[in-house]
Amino acid sequence: MLRTLLLALPLVALPLAVQAETPNIQPGLWENQTTMIMEGMGNMPNQTETSTECVTQEDLDRGENIIEAPEGCSLDHVDMSTDRMDYTMSCTDPQGGRMQMEGSMRFMGDRTEGEMTSEMDTPMGPMNVRMEMRGKRIGDC
Repeated sequence: MLRTLLLALPLVALPLAVQAETPNIQPGLWENQTTMIMEGMGNMPNQTETSTECVTQEDLDRGENIIEAPEGCSLDHVDMSTDRMDYTMSCTDPQGGRMQMEGSMRFMGDRTEGEMTSEMDTPMGPMNVRMEMRGKRIGDC
């Protein structure tokens, strides 16, 4: 199930459009940083990943074609405006594990910020994961 959560990261860590409104995001090369915080897992350290992605105007214009839920997951709700996206997603794995995610992103032209929380049922018991996401435009593609 944690693997599914990691696969879902690109869905929310990158500046994406979902509905008719174009987000307040400047096309270009973006650096995205995601920090995963495992809450209630003792001494497990935070995990931070940084990636870069070229976001073109075509990507932004495509709208809902950009976002897809990973296998075993469904986007349950997406509310998109020029400056914000709020969403919920649920996932199940073949072993019967379940995960519910809730998140939001803010679009500020040359940067993005967001947070996602998830609750997972695992063989070790319930697990809560919080992700903090930041993106910034670092130049042209």
